[in-house]
Amino acid sequence: MTLCLVLHELPEGGAEAMEASIWELSESHCMLKGGMLVDTSVSPNYLHSHLRRALTGAGLEGKLLVTHVTQDVHMSGMDPDVAGWIEGSLKAAAE
Repeated sequence: MTLCLVLHELPEGGAEAMEASIWELSESHCMLKGGMLVDTSVSPNYLHSHLRRALTGAGLEGKLLVTHVTQDVHMSGMDPDVAGWIEGSLKAAAE
């Protein structure tokens, strides 16, 4: 699996449209204000395309960035459960 970071600046309803579509590609994701982390088997490029289609289908537009999260991630102020989920996802991807 690949851990992807999705950053977005979307109109009202955009984050919800993306989250609804993410279930088609992943059972494990974490919503953050202005972003989400997605544990998925698809590439960041495919995930970006999938999310753009979901937004277009909902009649929405906005800014969207999708990238792969590497082991070289640094966190502070994260909920311990979220930090543990991130660390677990990265460890599983490395194995």
